[in-house]
Amino acid sequence: MIPEGIECSIFFETIKPNPKSNSSLLIKGSVSSGFKIIMSLEFTGAELIDNSNAAIPDEIIDLLKEDLIDIFGFGPFDKKALKQEMKDLNMLYYVRYNGKAYRTDEWKDMTPEDFERAQ
Repeated sequence: MIPEGIECSIFFETIKPNPKSNSSLLIKGSVSSGFKIIMSLEFTGAELIDNSNAAIPDEIIDLLKEDLIDIFGFGPFDKKALKQEMKDLNMLYYVRYNGKAYRTDEWKDMTPEDFERAQ
C-alpha cells in the first residue's frame, strides 16, 4: 500500500528582479497545504529566504530552491532573459511524507518498495 502524503502547492503571483540588487529575485505568491498563506521570498540562487510567515517546511524550501536554480540559475539576473521564465512559471507541486519532501512526479512514480526503503 502506498501511503498518503501531504501536498504542498506553491503558487507564483509575481517574480521580479529586486530593484535594490540585480543579484536577487523577489517572489510573491501563496503556499497551500490544507490552507492558503501569502508568501514573500527572496531568491539569489545561493539562498532562498522566506521573508513572510508562510512557514514553508525546510524540506520543501530545499526542493523549491533546487527547482528555482534549474529555472533561473544564479544571480546576477538579467531582466530580459528572465522575462519568459517568469511568464511561464505559475505553480510548483510537492508532497511531504515522513519528514522528507518529493516533487509530485517523483511521488507518483514511487512503489511500495520505495516507501519501505525510505523508512
